Amino acid sequence: MNRTLVIAAWASGLMLLASGGCASTPLPPTDAFQAADIAITNADQDKAAEFAPVELKSARERIVAARAAVGRDPEPRDIERARQLANEAQADAELASARTRSARAEAVNAELRKNIETLKLELQRKSGAPT
Repeated sequence: MNRTLVIAAWASGLMLLASGGCASTPLPPTDAFQAADIAITNADQDKAAEFAPVELKSARERIVAARAAVGRDPEPRDIERARQLANEAQADAELASARTRSARAEAVNAELRKNIETLKLELQRKSGAPT
């Protein structure tokens, strides 16, 4: 068992050395870009511009800035900054969607309360009970 652990540790070390030896500029964070784009599209479909325009605008601005950060010959810090901005864009878009859903739920709730009050008044009127 000890021999297996030593071999596994040795192999892991070799893999780290090999990957470090051929390190180059990291690739743009396309996964983060894609996640942000999907979140922004979802927010657009939720009509977030009506209920959370500030958050949606922020999401759009951040994804544009993220893409600009990896424009021409990016440095590793540019790649990391782009990832951070894309993650922030995703968070802003998801917040916009959540606020939109919340606002719609509040509107439905208010309408239901209004309808309940109307029904109560109608029942009182029909039963002859004082209002």
